[in-house]
Amino acid sequence: MEKNTLSDSLLWKEFQKAAREKRRNPARLLTEYMRECIEIWEDQKLDAEIQRDAPRSGFREEDGVDIVRRHRLEKKGQRAAP
Repeated sequence: MEKNTLSDSLLWKEFQKAAREKRRNPARLLTEYMRECIEIWEDQKLDAEIQRDAPRSGFREEDGVDIVRRHRLEKKGQRAAP
């Protein structure tokens, strides 16, 4: 049985071609996309937790939005630090 890897797939070859036509590095572009996906999923999970916990905590939804924004800024600051 032969292993099918991303680098061998027709989809990757098409993606590379399209990225290069836009003068973008395909590997970097895919990495950025994966980071965005992970961040979106983390935000969705956090949002669900906030919606579940907010009524019990006494916070309003707007408070949750502010908390999430501060959390994101702190997280980005940690990622940028060496």
